[in-house]
Amino acid sequence: MHIFSRYEKRDVTFLDKLWDFVFLGEIEVEGYDFGEIEYDDRLPVPSAFDSYPSYAGKRGVSCYRIFIDVPAGKNAFLRFRGTGMWNRIMVDGAQLSEVALPYSQFEVMVPKSSQSRRELVVINDNRYNRDSTSLQMNHFDFYGYGGIFRSVELHILPDVWLDDVRIISADAKSGKADISFAVNNDGASGKELFLEVSADDKIVFSDTVKTQNGRCELSINVPEAREWSAEEPNLHIIHIKTAEDDYRERIGFRKISTENGVIGINGKTTKLFGYCRHEAHPQFGPALPVAQMVQDLQLMQDLGCNFIRGAHYPQDPDFLDLCDEMGFYIFEETLGWGNKQEQYEHPNFPGDQLKQTELMIKKSYNHPSVIMWGFLNEGRSKDEKAVPLYRDIAQTIRKNDKTRPITYASMFPFEDFCFDFVDIISVNTYPAWYNEDQEALRPLGDIDSRISSIQEHLEKTGQGGKPFIISEIGAGAIYGWRDPLNAPWTETYQAEYLEKVCQRFIGDSKISGVSIWQFCDCRTYATGYALVRPRAFNNKGSFDEYRRPKESVNIVRKLMRCDS
Repeated sequence: MHIFSRYEKRDVTFLDKLWDFVFLGEIEVEGYDFGEIEYDDRLPVPSAFDSYPSYAGKRGVSCYRIFIDVPAGKNAFLRFRGTGMWNRIMVDGAQLSEVALPYSQFEVMVPKSSQSRRELVVINDNRYNRDSTSLQMNHFDFYGYGGIFRSVELHILPDVWLDDVRIISADAKSGKADISFAVNNDGASGKELFLEVSADDKIVFSDTVKTQNGRCELSINVPEAREWSAEEPNLHIIHIKTAEDDYRERIGFRKISTENGVIGINGKTTKLFGYCRHEAHPQFGPALPVAQMVQDLQLMQDLGCNFIRGAHYPQDPDFLDLCDEMGFYIFEETLGWGNKQEQYEHPNFPGDQLKQTELMIKKSYNHPSVIMWGFLNEGRSKDEKAVPLYRDIAQTIRKNDKTRPITYASMFPFEDFCFDFVDIISVNTYPAWYNEDQEALRPLGDIDSRISSIQEHLEKTGQGGKPFIISEIGAGAIYGWRDPLNAPWTETYQAEYLEKVCQRFIGDSKISGVSIWQFCDCRTYATGYALVRPRAFNNKGSFDEYRRPKESVNIVRKLMRCDS
């Protein structure tokens, strides 16, 4: 089930079905004869193989296989919407690609063949290995699954096909939208192409265009254009057609500004309130069905949320389609969590960071719900050695998208070296939870004082003119635990904690946004690290892992719902 179909003429098949599967375990990939293996199981794609009882907790190599039909002599590519953690893609026994970018959407060209029936094999490795997978480590505070998390698409291509379509639509008053796209035709340059573009089924462009350096750019006017916002998520459908190919997209006219210390949407000062959300479920892992996505969004709407921080990796395109439609502002970020110095020093790490950043922007560029880009959550931004990478990622984002502001979630607001690179200051802070005074009982007064001290420091260091977001703040609670002391881990303490956070947010015009940590509990470490995580879960959700509400839900709803 998918929210929006982007092609009418192009032959696109979703390979969402049962694939042949085998778990091979602790083998060395290099030199192994994958042509001789016997598949002894069948698993659905998309899914995380180690979310199933038969493979829970297992680390090693697995293989997926399916047979695909590609007309003889035709161009084709495979689009993987998200996998974990390392993959080798093979067709008819030939290696096409190796990808070590968990959660990223990527594409692999399928070589032409005289045969139409083709064997597709995906070798998957979910072991932690800096040399093969530099981006995800065992110390991360969310469980690292293996498998093919999201849909796989097979595209049968015409001789000339469209790619990387980017639509900039900011001004609803004029209805102007600028369109840029790549034209692929086996390397030919300067080709003329007859193009027809419609907006909401009305033809707005019909003429011959010429490509330059493999790309084409044009402007159109959308009749009766309406602004998109979380309050009124108005969408327009743009349909680009050639003689052989096409591309459909939903766009929203909205303009984002960050001047004078506030976030503006379409010229209106906007306060962002919501939650950080992992793609997580105890039965599905990170491979959530659309039905669960809709439930999550409805629960957040009920709490008065207009903002979601996608933690901590590129988001599922189906989820973003829902956010476009239902009206949410999204902070989308690349994969990262408290990366340690040895990761920064690994030769693959900087390049993999830049690759996943470019892929995230390409995937999500046209989603009006995505209003800011982020990276390196809780990274080493207080270390001067990390400054070049922060600078390079920020430059890469600006090169690929000049329409959205940049931020990253910092754990070090008083020591950070990299705030100059961003448009929005985002800070993760946990006063009254990870407290300096370990002997204090229920130190909820520290919430206001910590936020104030951060704001004062930003003013003193010249960052006060930028919007300020509390990108994480929260307290843990075990579902169902109540105790007269109302101490940490009780639902009551969490409810009182979030009451203080919401009251400060409502009453402080200098806080542009809050994304509470977190929407629902999620599985975390499966090692000795779990000794600091009861149940081996991060329990700071306002809902538990099955979306059962804790006491804090009623508090947040009462304070944040405008109609309550």
